[in-house]
Amino acid sequence: MYIVPKGITDTDVLALFSQYDDFMLEFLGEDRRCYARYSLGEGIEAVWAAYQGGFPVGCVAYRKKADGVGEVKRLFIREGHRGRGISKKLLLAVERYAQRQGCHTLFLDTRATLKPAVSLYGSIGFRVVFQEGLYIQMEKIISSTHGNF
Repeated sequence: MYIVPKGITDTDVLALFSQYDDFMLEFLGEDRRCYARYSLGEGIEAVWAAYQGGFPVGCVAYRKKADGVGEVKRLFIREGHRGRGISKKLLLAVERYAQRQGCHTLFLDTRATLKPAVSLYGSIGFRVVFQEGLYIQMEKIISSTHGNF
């Protein structure tokens, strides 16, 4: 398995984003009305894709939220490839990039019902900073003394 940076219009990235959107729309059920499919308007500035045997199996994206603050977006691993540590490696790529951009904090949004995701994020240092209903916002301080997992 290897991870490479990609452009936001790369065909593998767009296919993974589409699969992520399909997964989320199915997962959300009746709550899907609050969900928007990927668009360039999201302001994503960096993307990484994970490959297994030359086949794209996962992705993660990053965007700047404010000075010194970044946001993890669209972490997705294709079914059949989950549970192998790929998410942690993708998140590490985001964290390293964010640190190079001068970020001290990373945020992400998730849902309480995505228990494996919430558990993963907690295991690598993200903590819940806001929750309303099923919506959860998490943050991780990524200074040089806190940033490794």
